[in-house]
Amino acid sequence: MRVKIVLIVGIMVLICGGVVLADTPSVFEAGLLNYYTIGDIADSEFSRYTPGVRMAFYITEWFGLNGDVIVKEPFSGDLVGYQFLLSTTMVFRWPLGFFEPYLGIGPAYSITVDSGDFDMPPHILYGARLGFDFNITPVFCLGVEANHIIPDIPSLVNGTDEFDAMANTYVGLALKLKL
Repeated sequence: MRVKIVLIVGIMVLICGGVVLADTPSVFEAGLLNYYTIGDIADSEFSRYTPGVRMAFYITEWFGLNGDVIVKEPFSGDLVGYQFLLSTTMVFRWPLGFFEPYLGIGPAYSITVDSGDFDMPPHILYGARLGFDFNITPVFCLGVEANHIIPDIPSLVNGTDEFDAMANTYVGLALKLKL
């Protein structure tokens, strides 16, 4: 009986200590992204997985800059080569301890590499990201987020461009290492 009580108290101390230490906001983050588009989830197309990586640096407790590289193809379509989505984002976060919501906005770029050919369209995409992290330990966190890519804001506002929100909104999990 004493062993069980000591074990339970030890686990509670570790968990509470981790939550208290997680209260210190991170300065640097590296993460793995695991995305699906809303359209793929609605169609149960789980073979169209969209992986990515992220690096972030926080200048203050609430403001930081990050860069993402998301691999859209060959996982999400019929393209033989690779299509990357590169985004740079200004991130505003609210470090509340265990729970940390954030909002990010910034430009994005689409790059296609097919049979050695490199293609980067001249227009800039726009991205907005909303999510929250659960700081499981002082070093690791699990985040849930939605990343919305807007191909052309002027055409969207003028109504001259058809916009497919189901194909341009990515939702998923982010596993992050925080230092």
